[in-house]
Amino acid sequence: MGTPGDQRIRVRCACGARLAAPPNAAGRRVRCPKCGQAVAVPSAAPAAPSLPSVGALPGDVAISDPVQVGTPPTITPTASPPPPRDDVYRLTPQAASPKPPRLREPAAVPTQVCPSCRKTLPASDVICVECGINIKTGRSLLITQDEGLDETYANTEGLLRWLSWVVPIGAYPVASEAFGCRKPWVVRTTAVATTIISLWFLAAVVFNPEPAAAQANLMLWSGQRTAAQTNPSHDDFVETEVRYQPHQLVTHAFLHGGLLHLASNLLFLLVLGSRVNALIGNILTVALYPLLAIASALAHLAATASEPLHPMLGASGAVMGLAGMYLVLFPIHKVHMAAWWRLGWIGAFQLNLKLFAVRGFWVVLFYIAFDVVYTTFGLKDDVAHWAHLGGFLTGAAAALLLLVVRLVNAHGDDLISVLLGKHAWKLLGTPNRAGRALW
Repeated sequence: MGTPGDQRIRVRCACGARLAAPPNAAGRRVRCPKCGQAVAVPSAAPAAPSLPSVGALPGDVAISDPVQVGTPPTITPTASPPPPRDDVYRLTPQAASPKPPRLREPAAVPTQVCPSCRKTLPASDVICVECGINIKTGRSLLITQDEGLDETYANTEGLLRWLSWVVPIGAYPVASEAFGCRKPWVVRTTAVATTIISLWFLAAVVFNPEPAAAQANLMLWSGQRTAAQTNPSHDDFVETEVRYQPHQLVTHAFLHGGLLHLASNLLFLLVLGSRVNALIGNILTVALYPLLAIASALAHLAATASEPLHPMLGASGAVMGLAGMYLVLFPIHKVHMAAWWRLGWIGAFQLNLKLFAVRGFWVVLFYIAFDVVYTTFGLKDDVAHWAHLGGFLTGAAAALLLLVVRLVNAHGDDLISVLLGKHAWKLLGTPNRAGRALW
C-alpha cells in the first residue's frame, strides 16, 4: 500500500505493466523494469488538495532508480525487443509439402470369356484353368495317369525274358494312361473270379477224358447237332445231354481253354477294362460286363447257327466290349505296348524287345481289324471273331449312350469331343460339368 501524500505518476507500459514513476520523472522517459522498453512519463498535473492520496494500487511496479531530469536519455536496448503479443500465438507457416504425383489410372486390360465355364479371363490366356480347356479351340487338356510306368516297364522286361521262350513272338498292351477317379474293383474282382473258375474248369473238363455233362454245359454251345452227334460213340466228347442253355450266355465268359488263352484275356481286361471301370464307376461296370458277354454270345450264335454243334468259351467277347468302350471314352490316351520276338536258331535265340507308347484308338483298331478281315473273307480258325465284333459294337454303343444321357463325363477326352470340339457340348455338356458315374 502507498503512504498518504504519495505523488507518484502512474503510467502503463505497452507490455501491460503498470508503472509508478516519481514526480521528478514527469515529461521524461523511464525504462520498464519488466520488458525493458522506454515509456514516456507525462508531465505532472497539479495536485488536487482536497483529494487524499490513495497510495499505490495493486500490481504497480515502483521505479526507484533516479532519473536524470532534462533531455530524455537515449536508451540502448540490451536485448532484441520481444515480438508483439499476437506473435506468441501465431504459428510460423511451414513450407508446403509437395503434392504427390497423381497416379494415372491403369489402362483397361482386354478380357475374354471362357466358352465352357463362362469365367472372365485376360485376353492373353490360352488355357482356362477352371475347366481345363483350350479357349480358342474348345478342346480339353489331356489328363493322364502315368505313375508307376517305370516299374511296369521293369517288370515287363523281366517277365518277357523267360516268357518269350514259351511265346516266341507277341505284341500286347501293358499299361494305359487313361485317367479315372475310382478304384476298378469290379474289373479286379472279375479277373480273380475268372482265374479261379478257369483253373477249376481246366482241371475238371479239358484235362479229364470223361468230363461231366453239367460242366461241359457251362460253355456256349452253338450250331446244329449232326447225325454223328445225335448218336455219339463211347469215345466222343459230345453227348446227347450237351446243348445250348440260357445260362451259357454268361458262364462261357469265365471259362478258358488254356493258360495262354486265360493270360491274354486277363491282360486286356486289366489294362483297358480297368480304365473304363475307373471312369464309369463300379455299379455301371458290374451291370455292363454281363451284358457285353451276352451280346458277344448272341452274335456268335447268330453267325454260327448253320454250323455243326460246337462249344465256345472265353472272356474275349466281353473284353472286346470293354475295348469298344475304351475307344469311345479314351481314344487319344496313350497305351504302352510290349512287342517281342525270339526267333530261335535264326536269331541266335536273342530276345528282341520293344516297349513303346501309342494312342489308344490305334491299339483297339489294330486288334479289331483281325476280326473284320476274318469275318469279311470268311476265314476259319479257332477264334470266335463274331463274338469279338458283337461285344465291341455293343461296348461302343453303350459308351456313346452313357455320354449322351450325361451319366458319364469323359471331360472332353471322348471320341465325340475329339472329333467335334466345342460343338459336342450341346450334345454332351461342357467338359467342366460334374460327372454322375456311380461308385
